[in-house]
Amino acid sequence: MVVGTPHLTGLETPPDEEQLARAVQALSAFEPTQVCVERMSGERIEALMADPERNAMTLRPETAGRPLATIIGPIGVEMQAMLERRPVDARDDAKRLVSRWEELDSAERLRAIGLQLAGYEFHSAVLNWSYLDDSERDEATATFGAHIRQRLEEALDSVHEVYSLGLPLARKAGLYRLCTADSQEDETRGMQAATRYGGMEILESQEVVERLDKHRAIMADAWRSDDGPGALVALLRYTNSDEYEEMDRRLQWETLREFDNEAGAFTRRLMYWHARTAEISGELFRALAKGPDERILFIVGAAHRPFTEADLRAQPWTGVKSASKLLEEQ
Repeated sequence: MVVGTPHLTGLETPPDEEQLARAVQALSAFEPTQVCVERMSGERIEALMADPERNAMTLRPETAGRPLATIIGPIGVEMQAMLERRPVDARDDAKRLVSRWEELDSAERLRAIGLQLAGYEFHSAVLNWSYLDDSERDEATATFGAHIRQRLEEALDSVHEVYSLGLPLARKAGLYRLCTADSQEDETRGMQAATRYGGMEILESQEVVERLDKHRAIMADAWRSDDGPGALVALLRYTNSDEYEEMDRRLQWETLREFDNEAGAFTRRLMYWHARTAEISGELFRALAKGPDERILFIVGAAHRPFTEADLRAQPWTGVKSASKLLEEQ
């Protein structure tokens, strides 16, 4: 099930705890065996970090790299030195430890979290941090340092959908690792192409500004934060509907195609965006390869949802449940 969501940190009024809890409860009816989020895998991050010059734009916080450049990369490097483990070895060791999480003592749990950080699996580390009690967190502070504890707790308290929806869904499913699926380097390539071939002039034209403003106005109207505990569920029903899919394509992607220049600035941008979506789908197929009974719940930006669903539905042996229909049933 692909759950398209607006980026919750961008909402004018963030959802409250009750609204988030209602959405988590509704989505948990899918009964996932894995919860996947729109973030890059440790393997992909390791590859980018191995060639910082080539991947400089992706690793910059002001472009595609936040929080990669500000949190995940620096903490990963620090923990690799502390634990004396290469990222790939750290991920393997962490996987073995979390597979028997309930049997681990406090020291082993902290080591599992440290290994996930060293393997650039920050989001899984946050998930497992959420399972620790106060005494274990104090013990971790003495080991990792107060600055790493602060980063973990900031993420845990974030309204971003990776943490406010993905983590509680994973906890409900009894998971100790978040599946990740994204390709930020393709996002960077698309941004570079659009800029290089004159895309900024297109974005600043009156017709394009008016259509994109209309898109923002529709999304602002769809989020009715004063409508009580079910407000976020209602917003997610909309962002996973056919109505949203048609609106988003017409006002966002088709607008950029219609007003594209001769150099094809936004055709190029769109193709890289689809390359990113294809990489996301590839990660989801790898997650499904873990076994014949896997049920993947993937939380992703709403614009990606129709294209990712189409990729998954193209395979006759992959079933895709509609998030919109599930939310209507709740």
